[in-house]
Amino acid sequence: MENLKPLIKVKHRAKTSIFKRLIKFIIVILISVFLSWWASSALETPATYMLAILIAAALLWITETIPLFATSLLIIGAQIIFLGNPGNWEILRTAGTEPLPYRDFLDPISDPIIILFLGGFILAKVGIIVGVDRYISSAVLKIFGHSAKKALIGVIICTAIFGMWISNTATTAMMITLTGSFLASVPAGNPYRKAVTLAIPFSAGIGGLMTPISSPPNAIAVGLLANNGIHVGFLKWMIIIAPLALLLLFILYLTLWYFYKPDKQLSLTPVEVKPFTKKGKFVIVIFSITVLLWLTDTIHGIPSAVVALFPVIIFTATGLLNAKQFNHLDWNILFVIAGGLALGQGMSLTGLDQHIAEMIPVSAEGIIFIMFLLAIAMSTFISNTTAAVLLIPMAISMATISENIHIKFIVIGLAVMCGSSMILPISTPPNAIAYSTGELSKKDFAISGAIIGFCSLALTYGYFWLLTYLKAW
Repeated sequence: MENLKPLIKVKHRAKTSIFKRLIKFIIVILISVFLSWWASSALETPATYMLAILIAAALLWITETIPLFATSLLIIGAQIIFLGNPGNWEILRTAGTEPLPYRDFLDPISDPIIILFLGGFILAKVGIIVGVDRYISSAVLKIFGHSAKKALIGVIICTAIFGMWISNTATTAMMITLTGSFLASVPAGNPYRKAVTLAIPFSAGIGGLMTPISSPPNAIAVGLLANNGIHVGFLKWMIIIAPLALLLLFILYLTLWYFYKPDKQLSLTPVEVKPFTKKGKFVIVIFSITVLLWLTDTIHGIPSAVVALFPVIIFTATGLLNAKQFNHLDWNILFVIAGGLALGQGMSLTGLDQHIAEMIPVSAEGIIFIMFLLAIAMSTFISNTTAAVLLIPMAISMATISENIHIKFIVIGLAVMCGSSMILPISTPPNAIAYSTGELSKKDFAISGAIIGFCSLALTYGYFWLLTYLKAW
């Protein structure tokens, strides 16, 4: 009987956890219903339903009462039932208003940006499986030799390059492991250890700004812009963001070297280069062809999402990615992005976005700057994906009703802001991984993260203002 007590305690905790989650979920739904009912006098019935869905989604995403992807599925399901009314139920009928086609709310699941992101996942997954990531990163790090300054530059550059194509979390985990070999020669307590460890999550985050497939906020921005008839191609995104990201990487290097310069001359051990296989060479060829096609979509006319199917087909057909590995892709991220697209689409179809935009003082001085500040603040405490799916649809509505707000300025800017918040160890999974090494304190993140965040805010606003003024986009 004594042996059963631990099992009984575990079951009891599980039941308690489920009960608490259910109570929280019910409270969120009741709050959403009450607030939407309170505002219903100023809205049509479909917009009232959508407001309840929006409030519930925001509260669930922020509190993470249920997983993020589960909230996205809830959004799509609620939109189908309350706005599409596929069962033609009398209780959901609204006089003078036709139900919206329920298929419209399923479209985000197969949106081109979802397929593009899937292609990026496949490329990253296969690259990791065959060891391409370790070979290239170890080779790049070895190039920078024994110098502490050059090694730090190498870590920043290598991490940022991988952050462009692989998830920031996977990039950070890989680089933390690889840099362990030459940090072994750095004495404990030397500030240089902090410089290298901090460089990894921050460089991964900045690198993640540079391509549409590297970060969910980027994908959400591109997807919602496309839904509004504004196409931002793969190459165009990189051309816009690359100068900003490179400048931020340089600021990161200066910041880390200033605060964590080694207190004495160091002789670092070069990273051992991993052997390169025939499979690795094949993956590099397919990767290069895919990226080349992404960058030249304006020449050959094949959409980026269609190009993304090329590595998916090649790698699955050749067996480089088997069924088990395919099943272990980050499918939850795809559904979170789909939920964000569905939320924006539902707000647009019901006119709720216009009502919300009209309540925001879009003509106020510095409204874009205020939205940027809000994005950084929200991303500090909640996931940057959540911040993006809540703010970007509103930003698009604001730009739609106001001639003073350039839609690319605010939408792409918000995606950059959501990816630039790195102040706390909990701000991003890469920060959490770096913090778990025991090399860093919360103060380390706060100081360096605040500098990068402030510089990103100022530079992004100034740079995007200049692009808008020059009519360069």
